Amino acid sequence: MYKYCIDNNYGMGTDKSWALKHFQLIEKSLGSDEEILMCFIGLHNYISSSKHDSNFAYAVTNKRIIMAQKKMLGEIIQTVSLKNVNDITMTTGAITGIITIDTVKETFNVAINKSGADLQFSR
Repeated sequence: MYKYCIDNNYGMGTDKSWALKHFQLIEKSLGSDEEILMCFIGLHNYISSSKHDSNFAYAVTNKRIIMAQKKMLGEIIQTVSLKNVNDITMTTGAITGIITIDTVKETFNVAINKSGADLQFSR
């Protein structure tokens, strides 16, 4: 997954070792009948360049969206069933793109590099 992100410009602001740890959490949480359709790295719960929850790995599967972050002590894994996704939108600025995932319970803003956002949203 990490190589896919780097090869396709779908990641920003993290080093390889942390990105691999984030994606390992996603791999461990996959169901046997689940297939990854898309993955990327971004700043989770982005409000501004100084207000966000740092880098997470994201995977869109045939069943859900998985968001994962390995921390020095502990880990965070969030999932949203595709059935609970209301809308996905993208807003671009000069440098970043913000992907907004609106779900039944909450909204996630994910900042990624602008060129990656343009490519992801056009898929």
